[in-house]
Amino acid sequence: MQKVKHVLFAVVVCCGFTATLSAQEDTIVEATILGAEEIEANKSYNQGIKQFQSNDFEGAIGSFTKAIELKAGFTQAYLNRGSAYMEIKKYSEAISDFNVVLNDPEGKEAYYLRGKCYEALGSRDKAQGDYASAMKAKPEDDRPYYYRGLIKFNEGDYEGAIADFTETINRNKRHAYAYSDRGSAKRMLEKYDEAIKDYLKAIQIDNQLAFVHNNVGSAYRKKGRFDEAVKAYSKAVEVDPKYYVAYNNRGSAHYDAGNYDRALADFDRAIELNKNYAFAYNNRASAKFKLEDYKGCIDDCSAAISFDPEYGYAYLNRGNAKELLRDEDGACADWTKAAELGAEGADNYASACK
Repeated sequence: MQKVKHVLFAVVVCCGFTATLSAQEDTIVEATILGAEEIEANKSYNQGIKQFQSNDFEGAIGSFTKAIELKAGFTQAYLNRGSAYMEIKKYSEAISDFNVVLNDPEGKEAYYLRGKCYEALGSRDKAQGDYASAMKAKPEDDRPYYYRGLIKFNEGDYEGAIADFTETINRNKRHAYAYSDRGSAKRMLEKYDEAIKDYLKAIQIDNQLAFVHNNVGSAYRKKGRFDEAVKAYSKAVEVDPKYYVAYNNRGSAHYDAGNYDRALADFDRAIELNKNYAFAYNNRASAKFKLEDYKGCIDDCSAAISFDPEYGYAYLNRGNAKELLRDEDGACADWTKAAELGAEGADNYASACK
């Protein structure tokens, strides 16, 4: 008996993609005489795996390509080369490799991976088709359901997203992202209590996901539970001290609760972390307005507009501040612009100028 090469399968997660890598390991089977080219193909293949696992994706592509050239129909080399192409965002090349893999009855893993490529290229219909095929090929796999759910969420099909995230959870009870995203879909449907339950479950699974703490804070805020919202946002910035969105949102919760000085401090911090953050400038302007700092309000609204010229509410707020400083022409100009941009309530102000 002699040792010969045999294919073993291992799953490796890289950059959000799940690539199936197969190492050629020694094991004892019936003796088979390998040709020189096949031996070299296996060597190149194994080298490609090492390079992939070391994040040398270009090198891995070269090694898998050599293995394919030396060994016709080397399905796993095509699969892994496609996965390497995904890592460097060459999605069209990856799709070509996955098409070859799908000609092999054992290559059903490629449906999910090709779906990810189509999604990255903006071909959502093709992505959903591949995810559906992946579900049929491997019903226990939670990934196609999760990513199809994300597509549905982004398309505004929140009920459909909830259904897919639920299927994800049925297959993986520890999928914190699925709980969080299902919570967000429910929040979009104004089912805030249900959303909060899902967010809290996600936090129970992984309490280091800053965005989930932020999300549950936003659900609490929608319910008028401002103290709980502040605590949730505070946890978000504890986990990620540079999370400027959470500072902005905590400031909004303070503002809603009438704590304008605290709101101002949080908006200041959000702007320190992201000096181009138009929302925080507009929110800080609102806090300054409440504190009767109308000049400061105008300055912040102008800053918000400089970063987002289509920001209707910044024009509306600036118009309100200008009116209180007796700049009626300036106020009317801003209200008119706000109305043109669709800011709610701006029509009422602009109509008074006519």
